[in-house]
Amino acid sequence: MSTEQNRATVERFYALMNERRFEEMWQLFSVDATWSGGGNPPEKVSPIAKMKEIIVDPMPIFVTGGIDFTVHAMTAEGDRVAAEVSSHAELTTGAVYANQYHMLFGFRGAEIVEVKEYNDTLHAREVFGSLL
Repeated sequence: MSTEQNRATVERFYALMNERRFEEMWQLFSVDATWSGGGNPPEKVSPIAKMKEIIVDPMPIFVTGGIDFTVHAMTAEGDRVAAEVSSHAELTTGAVYANQYHMLFGFRGAEIVEVKEYNDTLHAREVFGSLL
């Protein structure tokens, strides 16, 4: 796939996530895809099946049923796309989750095979507390 096609897939991923169309969103991934994150210590690599258990519709802790994402910039090279992303969600507790992310997507052909998520883990812990 071309870098422009990979960029378009990442844009589609976020559009589908924001629309809570998760079944279509997961079809963008290879069955053996993985998702991991940064932080200290680094989060472990999870199979995409594990992420399907976490990212569900509706997400009951959020007022609107989920997190909304905004893509601010993307850089694509070869089979990788890096995206600068922000999130916003109001929790039923009254807290607001507004995080900043650097997401690195790896591709094999037309499918996403890897996601590396880097975000402000302290903010996540402060907002979600014992919910994590």
